Amino acid sequence: MKIRLLPIVLLLLVLALVSLFAREFLWRNDYRMVKPQAPSPDAALVAEVRTLPDGVQATQHGTGVFLRKEGAWLRSVSPRLVFAGECDEISTRWAGPHRLVIDCELRSGEPKLLQEVVDGVAIEVVVQRRLATAAWDPARRAGRRPAG
Repeated sequence: MKIRLLPIVLLLLVLALVSLFAREFLWRNDYRMVKPQAPSPDAALVAEVRTLPDGVQATQHGTGVFLRKEGAWLRSVSPRLVFAGECDEISTRWAGPHRLVIDCELRSGEPKLLQEVVDGVAIEVVVQRRLATAAWDPARRAGRRPAG
């Protein structure tokens, strides 16, 4: 019995491609895009704001910023998570071709800058913490006991 090598190689190639596309689909489902992509001014890199599954970088309902090269279509193969935090509002902006600024209005926890420099790009995080809001009581401000 003679084994034909070409059909086996083609079958293995098809199985590898199907598994790669399945992995990519599952990764994009777990790490959903939150904001539109932000390409760098020289169009070499792209910043993506995505949700993080629970347990990734010790965040719950967190958000992450991934940095990738412009032509890298498969995000699941080598994702580069550069920032993780629990932000109510998050945005990315490029302050030049080699400087990425991440603005985070922090909901809770402590944000994490995971990589300060990636491919010659300096990453800067601006965190805005929410202050506790309390009901304003003029009697308490004057040093008297509150009414009621």
